[in-house]
Amino acid sequence: MKGKRDRLGIGMALNHNPVDCAREAAEMALNVMGSPASWALVFSGGRHDPEGVLKGLRSALGEVPIVGGSAVGVITNSSLDYTGYECAVAAFSSRLPKPVVVAASDLDHGEIETGRQLGLRLSETVQGEENVLLFYDSVRSGGPPPSLNTASLLLDGIYDGLAGKTLKITGAGLVGDFQLSKSYLFDGHKRARQGVVAVVLPEVLSIRQTIMHGCIPVSSFLEITRIDGPVVYEINHRPALEILLETMGKEPKDMGPDTLSLTVTLGEKHGDPYAPYNEEAYVNRLIVAANPQDGSVVLFESDFQVGTRVQIMTRNNELMLNSVKDRAHALAKAINSDETLCAFYIDCAGRASAFGGSEIEEASLVQEALGGKIPLMGFFSGVEIAPFQGRSRPLDWTGVLTFLSIKEK
Repeated sequence: MKGKRDRLGIGMALNHNPVDCAREAAEMALNVMGSPASWALVFSGGRHDPEGVLKGLRSALGEVPIVGGSAVGVITNSSLDYTGYECAVAAFSSRLPKPVVVAASDLDHGEIETGRQLGLRLSETVQGEENVLLFYDSVRSGGPPPSLNTASLLLDGIYDGLAGKTLKITGAGLVGDFQLSKSYLFDGHKRARQGVVAVVLPEVLSIRQTIMHGCIPVSSFLEITRIDGPVVYEINHRPALEILLETMGKEPKDMGPDTLSLTVTLGEKHGDPYAPYNEEAYVNRLIVAANPQDGSVVLFESDFQVGTRVQIMTRNNELMLNSVKDRAHALAKAINSDETLCAFYIDCAGRASAFGGSEIEEASLVQEALGGKIPLMGFFSGVEIAPFQGRSRPLDWTGVLTFLSIKEK
C-alpha cells in the first residue's frame, strides 16, 4: 500500500543467530517500505547477543540511528512471540523528517542525575509539547533478586533538567526475560550500558493513545507508614507482607517465590477517592519480591512515600482482556486508518499468557482490533511510560497503545 504506508516498513524474524535474525527483519522492513531508512526502531529477544543484532541491522540499514533494545518478546500484525530469539524492526523512510535522538548513561550511578543530564540536553532541542519516545535499561543487576533502575526517579530528573518545558513522553523500561535478569539498549549509535535514549519525534508526526489496565481493588484505602525507596516495610503500622497475605487469605507457609508478583499490586487512586471504580484512575505498582524475615515487599518503582494512600489490587485476567478489547477497538474505530502511519504497542511482560496465566494472549486482541489495516510494532516491556494526569509517569502491568499519524499540511 502506497501513500503514507511507503514511509514506514515493519519486519520481524525468528532465528537463533542474532546477526541473521536482525538482518532478515531489517530487510523485510525495507522491502515493505520500498525506500531507504532514515532511522529504525528495533526490539529483539533477550537471548540474542546485542552486538550481533546491531551488526545484522547495520548490514541492512547502514549507518542510520537505531533505537530500542532488548524485549521479552515482540508483537506485529501477524506475529506474537517470546522465545527470546525474535527481532522486530520498524524502519522509517527518508521521506519523513529525521527525529532528534538524545542519549545519556550511568543510570546505575544515579537515575535522577542521569535523567537531569538528558533533560538538559533535550531542553536545548525542544520548544515544548513535543512527542518523545523514551527507552532505558531496566536491569541494574540480575540478582537474584534483581536490582532495577527506577523510572520514577529517571523521569523526575528529566523534568528537572527540562526546567519547565513540557514533553509528552511515551516509552518503556527494557528487559530481556521474565526473570528481569538482563537488558540492553541501542542509543541510536551503539549498544549502550546502563543508558537511556530519547527520540524527539518530528512535528509532522502526531499521536493518539490509550492505556489499558486490568487490576481491581480488594481492600479499603491503606496508608504506607514505613518505606525506603521501593521497599515497603509497613502499611497501617503493620508489616506490609502481613497485610498483603491477610487480604489475600493466605498464610506465610503458602508463600512461594511468585506468590505476590503473579497476583497482587499496590494501587494509588488519583482524583476523587470516593468516585466509582475506574481503571483509568489508578497507577499500580508491581511487587518484585517479598522478604518474610522483615515483612517487607519490594516494588518495581520508588515513587510511593510515607503517607501515600494505596489499595491492594488483584490482577484480573478477565478485566484485562475486556479492557484491551474495548479500548483497542474504540481507538481503532476513532482514527482514520488510511491516514495512520502505524500502531505502537508497549505491553507489560507480566500480561503475557505464559506469565500471567490468561487463556489467550491479550496482545492478540490488539492484532484483532487493527484487522491488518494498520501496521503494528510492539514488544513486551518491564515498565511502561505514558502521559497520565498531566505528566508522563511509569506504569506497571499496563498496555500502552499508540497510533502515529502524519499531520496534513
